[in-house]
Amino acid sequence: KMTDRTFSRDHWNAAQDAWKAGAFSDEWKEYRHEAAMRGIIYPPDGTKWDSWDDDDPSERAMLIRAIRETPNLVHRAIADRKSWAAVVAYIVRERDDWRAEQARAERYAVRDEPDEREAVVILKAIIDRIGQS
Repeated sequence: KMTDRTFSRDHWNAAQDAWKAGAFSDEWKEYRHEAAMRGIIYPPDGTKWDSWDDDDPSERAMLIRAIRETPNLVHRAIADRKSWAAVVAYIVRERDDWRAEQARAERYAVRDEPDEREAVVILKAIIDRIGQS
């Protein structure tokens, strides 16, 4: 799906220079291409030394962790967004939802067995997540 955004040659060259200057690893290649097709031509904010565990992690740190841990989620995030900030926000929201589902599942696991309704809800959430991965 192509974007309707257009950029001047100067903007395109500046974006390419920014990617080169950032020393991005080969892991970024397919995501960078997908993002460019959506109109996201500049690299995410941050440096290669940033970490997810920083007090305020950069877009780059959050994205590289997601690329390594949940690549399909990153593809889905890029597919419908027009900025790295929106991609990161989507990834964080999805991960928060996963953690909440896991916490609910663990609460249910403490009891002997969930009731029938709870079991259906848990199984549906698991199947939905598997299908999205």
